[in-house]
Amino acid sequence: MKISKIVIILIALASFFAACTQTQPTNIDVKANKPNVATNAMPTATVDELAAGRQLYADNCAICHKDTGAGGKVTVDGKTIDPASLTSASMKKHSDEKLFSHVSDGVPDEGMPAFKGKLTEAQIKDVVSYVRHGLQKM
Repeated sequence: MKISKIVIILIALASFFAACTQTQPTNIDVKANKPNVATNAMPTATVDELAAGRQLYADNCAICHKDTGAGGKVTVDGKTIDPASLTSASMKKHSDEKLFSHVSDGVPDEGMPAFKGKLTEAQIKDVVSYVRHGLQKM
């Protein structure tokens, strides 16, 4: 009888230790059984997207909008233009689709050239992502 009690206690202790040493993944909401991810109004961009967008912005946009996205009067190809600040509150209200359209099709009345033939759709998306997530952090 003593041996059976000892065996039962040992089994109970072994089960207890086994259960205590298991770890729960930290990114799972146990109650809802789904990833514990905060929701943002704007999707986040990956580092790779920002790196590609940063380079494309530097090569194609910074001449008018400046490295910081502040815009302001500038003369390009003998023409003086006043590009908008890409970090302004009004610009932040534009949807990604609207920004994509501005880059792709241009805004001729404001001196913004179209980049549709110069950049691919993926590159334009990278630029928009950089404007949205990279410039906004400056």
